[in-house]
Amino acid sequence: MPADIREQRLIEWAEAPGGRASHPREEHLLPLHVVAGAAGDDIGHQVFQDRVIGSMQSAFMFGG
Repeated sequence: MPADIREQRLIEWAEAPGGRASHPREEHLLPLHVVAGAAGDDIGHQVFQDRVIGSMQSAFMFGG
């Protein structure tokens, strides 16, 4: 995904399906915003996905 689209999606995170329910407070997403900024144009890739206590969890890696 191009960096400009990723940036817009991060700005509009609360409007994403389940966005506010998954992240009731903004500081829960600060690490994601920092990583996305540091990643620059690197699209990254998913390194983990699993259901934990009924909630889908994912992890992504950038720069490697």
